[in-house]
Amino acid sequence: MSTHLHLSPLPIGSILIAALAAGVFMPGPVVRAQTSPRLLQTVFVPASGVSFTLRLEKTMFGVREKIPVTYRIENVSRASLYVPRGFEVTACLDIGPPHITGGFESNAGKRFEPGFGVSCGGTPGVFPSLSERMSNGTVLLRPGESVDGMLQMDPTMFGGLPPGAYRIVAVLRGWKGDEFTDAQLAELAKMGSPFLRGEVPASATIMLIP
Repeated sequence: MSTHLHLSPLPIGSILIAALAAGVFMPGPVVRAQTSPRLLQTVFVPASGVSFTLRLEKTMFGVREKIPVTYRIENVSRASLYVPRGFEVTACLDIGPPHITGGFESNAGKRFEPGFGVSCGGTPGVFPSLSERMSNGTVLLRPGESVDGMLQMDPTMFGGLPPGAYRIVAVLRGWKGDEFTDAQLAELAKMGSPFLRGEVPASATIMLIP
């Protein structure tokens, strides 16, 4: 039987709009052109190790109605692994851009996706280690375990989407590997279980009504 964990909701509209208005964007980790293949294989596992699914309580929403979308990440591999938490947790940890994002896609294939940015405070002189930040920004799932979270979708963010059929398209993004130096990868290897690498998409169909 799977074990389920729960994450707090991610209010995409309010958090991202406020962050973009602040005009302050979060820097990412150091980018390197080459990284040790051995370290990459130790620290990361392919995205095929998890399933990523969406669930909605209904499929019909008003054009100005916020849409709560529950997502589930399940470890379908045979070993424990770390998966990312939502942006409400990782935003100020300096471990990359949002790892769980969502947008809309019309029947014509036009995509509507929010940008992201963040303004973070901090304690002067306090610099958590990379392993501490990654530990706070991820969930360790054993084989068969899953974690639930929520995306709060807002169809008014894009000037107001017209009525019609849409797909809510979400993406779970792990890491690429070249975001980290070899020294950082060696630090992460000491955490005992690998992290997710690559992307997993998921979608659900809805209807927006006047």
